[in-house]
Amino acid sequence: MPLAQVWHSRYGHLSYSGLKTLLEHDMVKGLPSFKPPTELCEHCLKGKHQRDPFPRQSNWRASQLLQLIHSDICGPINPASNGNKRYILTFIDDLSRKVWVYFLMEKGETLGVFKEFKALVEKQVGVPIQILRTDRGGEYLSKEFAEFQ
Repeated sequence: MPLAQVWHSRYGHLSYSGLKTLLEHDMVKGLPSFKPPTELCEHCLKGKHQRDPFPRQSNWRASQLLQLIHSDICGPINPASNGNKRYILTFIDDLSRKVWVYFLMEKGETLGVFKEFKALVEKQVGVPIQILRTDRGGEYLSKEFAEFQ
């Protein structure tokens, strides 16, 4: 590794102009003189790389409660909870942003919990859920889930 890159790395990837300033003003004892490297620092390039923003898939927002419910499941979570629950199932109302969270032992419980959630919120609000938006995970694509909706 060239000497310039060694010192560049030691000083937390300080710019080469910054290293030059340290050298010219004799700010660091033992800092040897060196020429700027001809190759770029891979770590600095990765650190300065900008990701594209996530595309907005839809600008449409719900105009009434339960018009659009977002749902996702995450897990398995390790370690499991005291009740041996390893998955977290969420439902979010698009309009109110209210969140309901359920803890599951296995993904297979998703349909049963959704049925309970649907009955609860539709009774509270007095209108049916119109759209359930998911990431199309396997737990939402089962034959039983499709037949229920």
